[in-house]
Amino acid sequence: MLAIHEGACLCGQVRFQVKGEPLRTFACHCRYCQRLTGSSFYAESMFPIEAVEIRGKLSVYGHRSETSGQYVYAHFCQHCGTTVSLTFERWPEFRGLSRGCFDDPNWVEISSHIWTESAQTGVVLPENTDCFFQARASLNGEPAEAIRYTAPQHAKLRC
Repeated sequence: MLAIHEGACLCGQVRFQVKGEPLRTFACHCRYCQRLTGSSFYAESMFPIEAVEIRGKLSVYGHRSETSGQYVYAHFCQHCGTTVSLTFERWPEFRGLSRGCFDDPNWVEISSHIWTESAQTGVVLPENTDCFFQARASLNGEPAEAIRYTAPQHAKLRC
């Protein structure tokens, strides 16, 4: 039996349910995710698209990635504006769910940090967690090399 986890937007008009464990959960520090959230990074859990059920009406905003040239789609509540999920032209078989929207966001650990080259001042990267200067893989699918710190590390220090 697969575990079921649920979540919602801020106002509760959009709810979702996922079956099973995420493929990965990561924090993305790219400028797009910073602007998307109005914060330092976006934490998302990636699932096969068929593992996710969404109830309620979402609006969609498409943004062309500066890196791949393909679209990233932000799905957000029409009423409160909460970004509930992301889908990707490049990976149509996956849906990223906003970790903070889960009823219990701590049920899954963040397994990596990506695009740390654009992390904001004050962000601390954890020890023993895969960190990537940019994406986890190149545009041709070649895996990037992860950095693992032995102690918490400031992503960027103000000089």
